Amino acid sequence: MLLAWLEHHRRKVVAMALLLVPLVMFATSAGATPGKDVGAPARYAAVPMGWTQSKVSALLGVTGLFGGAGSSELRDENARLQAEVDRLREENTRLIGVLQENGRLRELVGFRERHPEYNLIPARVIARDTSPFFRVLKVEISADAKLKPRMPVVSAQGVVGQVHQVFEGYADVVIVSDPRSRIDVVSQRNRAQGVVEGLGHERDYQGRISYLSERDEVVVGDVMVTSGMGGIFPRELVVGTVAEVQESQRGLFQEAVISPSVDFSRLEEVFVIAGAE
Repeated sequence: MLLAWLEHHRRKVVAMALLLVPLVMFATSAGATPGKDVGAPARYAAVPMGWTQSKVSALLGVTGLFGGAGSSELRDENARLQAEVDRLREENTRLIGVLQENGRLRELVGFRERHPEYNLIPARVIARDTSPFFRVLKVEISADAKLKPRMPVVSAQGVVGQVHQVFEGYADVVIVSDPRSRIDVVSQRNRAQGVVEGLGHERDYQGRISYLSERDEVVVGDVMVTSGMGGIFPRELVVGTVAEVQESQRGLFQEAVISPSVDFSRLEEVFVIAGAE
């Protein structure tokens, strides 16, 4: 009965004990000098007080209540909160990935809608060969797709390159910065004509625009698009932007450095143009 009452009123009893014990200890030790005997009342009170402190502490779990139990509850709460933070962080990362993928897919859908005249075969980039001399993408295509070498490859950002070799379900694509790549282009601003050749740089994807007439006023910032000459690429596909103009060693021509419109370091999906519909 007593134990049940104490258990029910644990907090009140603990509070009273914490208040009374110091008062009694102060009263029994008041005026005492270290090293000297205390008076008889203090000695007689010390024994029951010690016993009472011990039993109350053991019975009510004062240490556990304010130490262990509290620490255990805090640890459990911290663990729960950390698990919730981890879950939210993972969910946020997944959501960012979904939003990025949706953005890419919207761009691809937009490109397809802007060019209904093309027979576009979707492909996914699965590997990159970025040696100092060659720049090649390996793409995965649907099994029933009928691809051929030299077919143009594009993305929503612009020209990617050309199909180089075709395997069952896969293809190698030579991109515009590969030294083997040649694409006829014109300036979108003044229709100045040239040929984009890959430089094969190890650290960037830039190319060179050759065979620009000295009479053509090509300036930094000009957007270069496919001319349609050569019968490979359709007209008016964006290739890149002029980054630098310089005199050519060929005499009658000038040259320019072009930065591709496609961000090859982040490219994940492409289209192969398999012909006009």
